[in-house]
Amino acid sequence: MKILITGSHGMLGTDIVNLLREKMSSPTHNDDLEVIEAPHEKLDITLEDEVSDFISRHKPDIIINCAAFTNVDKCETEREIAFKVNALGPKYIAAAAKECGARVIHISTDFVFDGNSDRPYIEEDQTNPLSEYGRTKLEGERNIQNHCNAFLIVRTSWLFGHNGTNFVEKMLELAGHNKELSIVTDETGSPTYTADLAGALWTLIKQECEGIFHVANEGSCSRYEWAKNIFETRGYNINIHPIKSSQYKRPAKVPLNSTLNCQRFSTATGILMRPWQEALSAYLDK
Repeated sequence: MKILITGSHGMLGTDIVNLLREKMSSPTHNDDLEVIEAPHEKLDITLEDEVSDFISRHKPDIIINCAAFTNVDKCETEREIAFKVNALGPKYIAAAAKECGARVIHISTDFVFDGNSDRPYIEEDQTNPLSEYGRTKLEGERNIQNHCNAFLIVRTSWLFGHNGTNFVEKMLELAGHNKELSIVTDETGSPTYTADLAGALWTLIKQECEGIFHVANEGSCSRYEWAKNIFETRGYNINIHPIKSSQYKRPAKVPLNSTLNCQRFSTATGILMRPWQEALSAYLDK
């Protein structure tokens, strides 16, 4: 099995590469695995000819697309770049994958929803992104569906990991310079550890699942609750002031409730993702 990973030096891509290399070096490993890393320096997914040539030369069995423009606020001001990376890039990958018969596993986001639901979102729920990030990611999903024969789209939420900017690191950085912080209480989601997501993706690949799946660590919380848990786990004495998102001005409009229902994943794989609190503790322990 030859697996090509775009965005392989990013937060999720790094954990996927590490997981696959661990499996390749395991004495109980029975799969004939080959990992092809395709960071931005090697493959710019916004260049159609480059994508086509790279994929046709390597002829992967599976392509995991982790490449994305994920700075939600910058997507509002750098719309052309966001569209090229999040929408056109997946289209080029899908078309090249179709030519060589590869399966595509594409990583998407909870931000394809508007956040008005009073329950966690299931895969069939109506999409209605509020931000340019959400809109371009949704267009990327549609391009994957329309341009390749075999695909798996995995929507996830509130990612944190060891090789990228994330909410946990931002909170720890702020805690180093502040004794008081204001955190929003009305944005709710499911914090998801990229190492756990990488393991879930491997399970979906092994079981040859197709279609759209929601995958996140179990449970949900507000940004306020998440920050409080981070500081308590680390033993930091920070005075947190609860505020509404309307009081926190930012360029992008984000969904208030972006919690994902992951029952389809659990039913298909027999796996229940561990609670986000346990995942956060494991991350901080590292």
